[in-house]
Amino acid sequence: RAKLCRCPAQPDVEEVVRDSAGHMVTWTGSGFARVRDGAGLTFRMDNIPYPMDYELLIRYEPESAEDWEAVISVSSRVLPTSPRCGNLLPFEQMYRESLPHSQRYVLLSRPFCFEPSTPYEVTMRLQRAGVTQRHPGAFILIDSLVLLPRVLELPGFHGTEAAARQEELERYRCLEVFHMAPPHPLAEACARLVCSVSALMHGGAL
Repeated sequence: RAKLCRCPAQPDVEEVVRDSAGHMVTWTGSGFARVRDGAGLTFRMDNIPYPMDYELLIRYEPESAEDWEAVISVSSRVLPTSPRCGNLLPFEQMYRESLPHSQRYVLLSRPFCFEPSTPYEVTMRLQRAGVTQRHPGAFILIDSLVLLPRVLELPGFHGTEAAARQEELERYRCLEVFHMAPPHPLAEACARLVCSVSALMHGGAL
């Protein structure tokens, strides 16, 4: 006679730890968050170094040849106060972004102004694209949420004397290297420029 199985239900989000030994590493940290179709994640941040616009990028890895989409909310839990972000409305933004199965990252369509000493939440709901029924056996792997500073806002990256820096950033595609997981080694020119960006954003610290 069959026994009733009181097995725990599979969670909507679970951590998938990957071992890098003998494998091509396509992730950062210890692995991925595996998210069920229709479920979501919330990222909380309170360590923004510099008040400015940041591009938001999601690194992901599909488990099947299906496209997904993300509905994303970015908000500050208190009103921003810096001169750079404090007078901008809205202080909450919504995004709906496609996550094609053939790609491994998506750059959100608009930047968001983040500032230090302000707590933020980025909440995303993930679902298969083009279908109305959620599938309990469909999952997507989320690696990370990346904030990319719009470096041309920084002192030293605008004005006539900064033209050479801008040209090097674009020629060597220094910021694009951070799109993929894990980032590739930096060209020497990029390493020098990224150190300059770091010093400007962190009050001189490298």
